[in-house]
Amino acid sequence: MRALRFFLTLILFFSPALAVSSTVLARVGKRVITQRDLDVQFAIFLRQSSGGMQLSDEAKKRLLGLKKQYLQRMVQDAVVVQEAERRGLAPDAETVERRVQQSKEQLANEAAFQAALKSYGIPDEATYRRMLYDSMAYKNLVADIRKKLKISSPAIHIIYLLNPGRFSQPEQLCTSHILLPTRKEALEVIKLLDKGDDFARLAMERSQDKMTGARGGEVGCVHVGGLVPRYEAAAMSLKPGEYSKQPVHTKFGWHVILLKQIKPPQKVPYPQAWQAIHADIEALAIKKYIKRLVERAHPQIFPERLK
Repeated sequence: MRALRFFLTLILFFSPALAVSSTVLARVGKRVITQRDLDVQFAIFLRQSSGGMQLSDEAKKRLLGLKKQYLQRMVQDAVVVQEAERRGLAPDAETVERRVQQSKEQLANEAAFQAALKSYGIPDEATYRRMLYDSMAYKNLVADIRKKLKISSPAIHIIYLLNPGRFSQPEQLCTSHILLPTRKEALEVIKLLDKGDDFARLAMERSQDKMTGARGGEVGCVHVGGLVPRYEAAAMSLKPGEYSKQPVHTKFGWHVILLKQIKPPQKVPYPQAWQAIHADIEALAIKKYIKRLVERAHPQIFPERLK
């Protein structure tokens, strides 16, 4: 069932046209996108957006405003599928059939498969096959574009050098804490620490935060801005090795905080940044390529017919 859900989620975004015999909303080459096509896919989109929960009439009304944008996406996807077909990258009938059978194998029987389709708003198996075909064709074309892209390492290195703010890690506070339910109990712990008691032992014995308590109170290293404000402010007022002399109150309770270390801002290592920059350039190149495909295809769109 999990694999079938994955396939259904995947094909939702790459299925430009499902059927005819309805009002034509767009023409892309020989393919038409009808009102029924849009209604089927938009219904699936609403189910995915709501996590399968029933939407209120007000929520449905707000989401209906997205239908025109969704039609534009379907047009774009239809152009991509046709380009995949032109390049010989679309799946053959045998490949589609194999995927359908894989989906069916995840379920007990044919009736369960049909029920699963209906639960996702897919009216029949023929529609599912068409959606699956389109999603595979789309993915194949994108994979082919990605394979042919030539992104030079010098260009990536220049971007890395020119964007130091983007590729830096902020200062981090490394702390431990002992969480107590009352201020009185927190003060008792501070008195024990003043007498030389071990912070980690007290955390394991007394902290209400059982997860960090099992580690001797260790919270770990967190970027500045990533902690509860009062906790963070108290930690930043300490020097490494110091603990708070007054309990710190947050919504979780009363904390006794130990500042273990302050890690200064660091630059993201180039190999790590290289992957992120490469992915960004790749995504932008694919987006621009698809945009040019759509412009050259001159699709006919009739938004005035949209219901």
